[in-house]
Amino acid sequence: GSPSVVPTSGFGSDRRTYQRRVMDDENGVANEEEEVRQLLEHGVEVQGRPTDGGNAPDEPPNAKPWVWTITLVLGPTVGVLFASGAIPLNAEDSRASSMLGLLLWMAIWWASETLPLPITALLPVVIMPLLGVLSSQEVAKAYMNDTQMLFLGSFIVAAAVEKLDLHRRLAISVLLFTGTRPKYMMLGMLGITGFVSMWISNTATSILMVPLAVTTLKQILDSSGRLNNHSSTPSRIQTDGQLQGECQGQHAEKHTPNDMVAFELDMHEQDPPNNLHENLKSDRLHKFAKGTVLCVAYGSTIGGLASLVGTGPNLVLAGYWEQHGDIAQGNINFASWMMFGLPFSIVFGASVWFYFWLIFCRGLEGSVISTDVLQAERVSLGKLTRAHISVIVVFASMVLLWITRQPSLHGWGSLFRQKTAGDGAVSVLASIVLFILPAKEFMGPQKILGWEDCKSVPWDIILLMGGGFALSEGIIESGLFAWLNTKLTILEGMPIFVIPAVVSLLVSTVTEFTSNVATSTIFVPILAALADASNLPSLLLLIPGTFACSLSFMFPNSTPPNAVAYGTGLLHVKEMVKYGFVINCIGILWISVFTLTLGRLVFGF
Repeated sequence: GSPSVVPTSGFGSDRRTYQRRVMDDENGVANEEEEVRQLLEHGVEVQGRPTDGGNAPDEPPNAKPWVWTITLVLGPTVGVLFASGAIPLNAEDSRASSMLGLLLWMAIWWASETLPLPITALLPVVIMPLLGVLSSQEVAKAYMNDTQMLFLGSFIVAAAVEKLDLHRRLAISVLLFTGTRPKYMMLGMLGITGFVSMWISNTATSILMVPLAVTTLKQILDSSGRLNNHSSTPSRIQTDGQLQGECQGQHAEKHTPNDMVAFELDMHEQDPPNNLHENLKSDRLHKFAKGTVLCVAYGSTIGGLASLVGTGPNLVLAGYWEQHGDIAQGNINFASWMMFGLPFSIVFGASVWFYFWLIFCRGLEGSVISTDVLQAERVSLGKLTRAHISVIVVFASMVLLWITRQPSLHGWGSLFRQKTAGDGAVSVLASIVLFILPAKEFMGPQKILGWEDCKSVPWDIILLMGGGFALSEGIIESGLFAWLNTKLTILEGMPIFVIPAVVSLLVSTVTEFTSNVATSTIFVPILAALADASNLPSLLLLIPGTFACSLSFMFPNSTPPNAVAYGTGLLHVKEMVKYGFVINCIGILWISVFTLTLGRLVFGF
């Protein structure tokens, strides 16, 4: 997640002065790096950044030195024990034991975050050739395939959307359409965040959308006398200037995550309302603010499930299935994923909204904020320009080409020899076009995108997925997959309608404590072997397992959107656990239902 800013002892007054300065700045929040520098000068520690001005690596998150040392040694020790035969596997191919050792080694380092996740993902490049599992050239190919190009091109197109503030324009328009009554406002926030997250990474979506929600909620709470600018209790602030800048290209957001600075709510220091009715209304508004922030965080995760490019685990499964899947069981591409994922996300999102409406909106009637505020925000963005229209056309064309490519449905992909054009080619073409189209005058020197807008490409996710694809190749090539087929028969005899729920429960429990991409990287080949050993369709396990990798709603550190929501200072951990547990249960229910119904129709298993 984003680093947080915490005051060191003795500097509370400096921190409160800083809070008031940010809130009262008529020209918006000052340059983020300058703010961090001033905080450091006043003795405020920025977690996750070196305070000596150097480039020292970050310490392992939430780990004491002795814990880090143990996990650092434990991973390779387990790998050596299996590779040397000290722990016998009794597999036909001796390489299977070595491959299992590498899999457990990487799982230990991923789960404990001993090293940064993408660095651990590079281990196959070094270890697999040494074990004789795959050559260096074969391993390297796994790190940049069509699935990776699909993600890369999509991210570059998303950079143009963020750079031109199209996401904010869309969000404000949706809120004006849904109205400012609490339940509809919450529905609008959840819906628009989910839609944006279909095309932009969950992390970037939450960083872009939470400040917009925060700005709106500040207006609501301020008008009701609930906003406390001078609390003596320091708030949690997300101030990852680098990440914020990366997500927005050259045009910084008017409302950055630093707007969260003003979200210090203290009921006990406010003057009591004039009557009991006003007091109850204020308490309900405070609760509504919590629900709205959670809607944005959870919407970022739920929306990512709707499209193939929405989140990493989707692409991990697509890449695995492209290389090792049985096409006779079903085909995974952008169109088929949308046919399954979009209805699932809509139903799942609607269920979350209904639950939040019951919890956070009861007792609140009528509009909670004037539409004039939203109208003023829309006016401040200005009119659509040539660049805006160009990006909208390119984006819509990219989605249309994705949907209509499927050769088996006689789409445009069938026009090419051997039907070799993939979804990755579409997203890369769209990204290239954005470097050609002018931002202002026709044939002008300034283009919609420049290389500086692409310097924030999330190579960590690309390397992480590449490591997963390399592991999948090694598991099959080494004979470990065949060995697992003989051992993983635990699902035999289990009623088929129970299997998706069991898989979802197992994976969702693990993903609360590990990265969703790392979780999918480990579980996808194992679940495929488990299905094969139990004579079950592979996708019957892989679809619920992949979707369950995103059911991480309970803890702030489970996924970046949760961390961003927690950083507003509105939520306590126990509240996130309570509400997130219910959302997880709802998700497992709908994953099971959709897998056994719509999944069979779309994927044919």
